[in-house]
Amino acid sequence: KARTGQAASAKGRIVMATVKGDVHDIGKNIVAVVLQCNNYDVVNLGVMVPAQQIIDTAQKERADVIGLSGLITPSLEEMAHVAGEMERAGLKLPLLIGGATTSRTHTAVKIAPNYTGPVVYVPDASRSVPVVTGLLSADSRDSFIAEVRADYERLRTAHKDKKGPGPLLTIAEARSRGTKIDWGAYRPAKPKKTGLVTLS
Repeated sequence: KARTGQAASAKGRIVMATVKGDVHDIGKNIVAVVLQCNNYDVVNLGVMVPAQQIIDTAQKERADVIGLSGLITPSLEEMAHVAGEMERAGLKLPLLIGGATTSRTHTAVKIAPNYTGPVVYVPDASRSVPVVTGLLSADSRDSFIAEVRADYERLRTAHKDKKGPGPLLTIAEARSRGTKIDWGAYRPAKPKKTGLVTLS
């Protein structure tokens, strides 16, 4: 697809795509407009984009950043797959993760470990410009990336140490611990009036 914006004066170039298996792109398109309005060059690949096409386009367009979007649960696994393919291709570009189904914790635990380049969760369109600016600014890039990586490492540690519901019981043990009710001795309360009641 044709690029929008002026490459010569743009602050940076971002390749964006909704991952394979997902057709939702309203949020991604809003992010694209916000970035374009802030003088970033955006290559919007649309929806249902396979990992290889994203990588090939980023290399061809000499992108500075790749942005992935997804709204449905399977998109989470596809984003992790794209991150792994970016690693396999030897890319070092920052990877932005966004969309309704994504989260900071999922990005830290499931996506970032697949890629040695910077991976940053972007919660909404309003955060896209500060994040991209932080990643591409020579003055803030290193500290910004270090801060995100430290935050994600804390999230991974907290997730790993998270306690579950406790040891699971056998079905027989669970049933033996159930509430015991003596239905034979139960006497329900008698209603004040029996029979048909007409309400007027």
